[in-house]
Amino acid sequence: MPLPGGLVLPVNRPYKKEFSMSLAPVANSACTGCGICAEKCPAQAISHADPRVVDKSQCISCMRCVSICPHAARHPNRFIVWIAGLMIKKACRNRKTPELFL
Repeated sequence: MPLPGGLVLPVNRPYKKEFSMSLAPVANSACTGCGICAEKCPAQAISHADPRVVDKSQCISCMRCVSICPHAARHPNRFIVWIAGLMIKKACRNRKTPELFL
């Protein structure tokens, strides 16, 4: 990416998600449909009419719904969380050299 003065920074463009599976939490049988999660979702990814329904394309995986559910009824898929953890371990396995751009 050229900047004023001809400086070129190493960037990853176009940006691509490293992990394409959705970490969107889903409701289990303990969900009472109270709607607190839909009310507090910052991305408005949870349906107000039926809080068990999540729009995975809108979900930002912030886990707010998981943390505020009074019935502990929302959880991400454990297998997908495990796979994401493996990918993070792989990405962080080798030491990265710090770079400074002024």
